[in-house]
Amino acid sequence: MEDEDTYEIPLQDQRVFGAGIKRKRVQFVPSTSASSSTLESISNPSSTSSAKSISDLYLRLVLPQEKPHAESIPAATASPSSDLPDTQDGAQEAQVCEVCKLPINSDSDAATSSSASKLRPHEASLAHQVCLTHSHPPSHLDRNRKGLAYLSSYGWDPDARQGLGTNGQGIQFPVKMKPKDDKLGIGVVLPKEGERKKKEKPEKLDAGKVRKLYEKDKKRAEKLREMFYRNDDVERYLGT
Repeated sequence: MEDEDTYEIPLQDQRVFGAGIKRKRVQFVPSTSASSSTLESISNPSSTSSAKSISDLYLRLVLPQEKPHAESIPAATASPSSDLPDTQDGAQEAQVCEVCKLPINSDSDAATSSSASKLRPHEASLAHQVCLTHSHPPSHLDRNRKGLAYLSSYGWDPDARQGLGTNGQGIQFPVKMKPKDDKLGIGVVLPKEGERKKKEKPEKLDAGKVRKLYEKDKKRAEKLREMFYRNDDVERYLGT
């Protein structure tokens, strides 16, 4: 076992890994050979035919109504010019809607122009719906309000969507009332918070102004003390 595990070949004499493995030679075909051209000519018809069959299958599944329309195109082109007066007469006989003033498409025109499975009538179209006179919801005003009863007694209808005047002029809705929570007078405008919080800059005083301010505060303190602690009986007794 020890003889089998030993490896006596020097490192410089060892062969590269995979040196004794033989591989088969690959025969490369040039791009301009006759075989490639024949292969391309053989493969192109099959690919085009398969792509065409797949597209036809997809069109049959998605657009089942387009096939007869597409088949009828050659017949329409092959028809003589004698059919032109009939189409002109049909265009002249097209009906016009009285509401939206638009021509009403016939069933044949609608079948050829629309690709949807269900046909919509002309009355369901957006142009016809816009031209209709729509009904408005009733007024949101409370019917039990005294102001509404007063206005209704003079002939004003809240659901008529007209102004408050006698001839319908003026504002359409009454002025909404807002609760007044403060105790300020009517029309008083409070200053902004920034202006209220804005403090005046302290004024620098000299010795004379400080002395005058001290005397003024002293007189105010004596006056307040006299107002609160003065006794009329004591003054009458002292004769002052």
